[in-house]
Amino acid sequence: MSTISVSDLKKQSPKEWLKSAGKDDVVITSKGQPVAVLLQIQATSVESTRALVRSVRALQAQSALQQAAVTSGASKLSMSDVDAEIAATRRRARRRK
Repeated sequence: MSTISVSDLKKQSPKEWLKSAGKDDVVITSKGQPVAVLLQIQATSVESTRALVRSVRALQAQSALQQAAVTSGASKLSMSDVDAEIAATRRRARRRK
């Protein structure tokens, strides 16, 4: 997988970067941080590729939430603790109205 910065990408003609993208996936960076991935796909697989990307993003979000729960200790709460927290939050919200 090759890497190219946004500024370098702007300097190349579209034909040049499409040619390089056809050989390998390209990670696009901005200020040294990855911001996008340019993937070669078949014209007939655009929607299925987009669906796969959405699935991967959902899995990444789920993983981040699970890690945050472990870090905060929320993963150790019992169901009755969760129910009590929800009830307390609802009571506070009703008082604000």
